[in-house]
Parts: sequence; C-alpha cells; structure tokens
Amino acid sequence: MNHSQSTLLAALIACVLVAATTAFTTATTGSRSAVAVVRSSTSLSMSFDDWGQETPEDTKERIKALVENNPVLLFMKGSQLFPQCGFSNTACQILQSYDIEFHSVDVLSDEAVRTGIKDFSMWPTIPQLYVCGEFIGGSDIMIEMYQNGELGEMIEKGKADMV
Repeated sequence: MNHSQSTLLAALIACVLVAATTAFTTATTGSRSAVAVVRSSTSLSMSFDDWGQETPEDTKERIKALVENNPVLLFMKGSQLFPQCGFSNTACQILQSYDIEFHSVDVLSDEAVRTGIKDFSMWPTIPQLYVCGEFIGGSDIMIEMYQNGELGEMIEKGKADMV
C-alpha cells in the first residue's frame, strides 16, 4: 500500500469513526487512539502516530493547532492531577494558583510531541508554557514571572481570551 492509499484508508476510517460517535477526541488528551481526529474551525486533521506514519511536519502542525486553540497550554510530564516530575508539578501549581482552567499535554504519552515540542519552541526542556499562542518558557521562567507579577498579567489576558 502506498502513502496515498494509506492516507485515503485513514481518512475513510476517520469518517466512519466520526459518523459512529458524536464526540471528537483530540490528538493529545493523554490517551492515544488508532486515529485521533481534531476538529478545528477550518478543517479536520488526522494523526497517524500510532501507525508510525506521522511525519515531523504532521507533529508540528498538531502542536501548532494546540497552541493556537488553547489560551493557556502547558506541555508537561504527566497530567494536572498526577505530574510526573517536580518541574511539571511546580508549573501546575503556579497555573492553579490563578484559579483558571488550562489545557495540558502529557508528553510522556506521546513521543512525537515530546520531541516535536522541543523543536517547535527551540527550547530543550519540559514543561513548556504557552499563553495566548506565545511561548513563555519552562518552570524556572514561570517562577520568576510569577514572583514579579508578569505571569499574572499574561494569565489575565488568557482568561479574557477564554470567554
């Protein structure tokens, strides 16, 4: 089967999945499915990560969509309820102190995103925070910005974007 045939097959499978259920699963909810369908305002896109066919460019597009569609986004190790490293835990605690909902992506459950986010941001470590589409930095930068009040101002802008 060539690349176009496998892409067509994946599109057909995605259509069947969409028709069979009204819920859409985002590509980075922490649980991975054979085909993850992401609904955006302009298109449907598929992730072929579980089949080993997602290219670095596909991953970059998936990350870009997450950044654009989530006013406050944290790429982290583990989940908000169960961070898997101290730095991710610190980042979550800082964001939770603002009493906001934020989206998080567990990079431990998606190797493509784990390596892709480092290339996307040109930042070597995780966690990574994005507010209103802007890369902020890791937990060390978050701590500094939290202490000087700068992060609070950005979060307020993010809150306004959530409404």
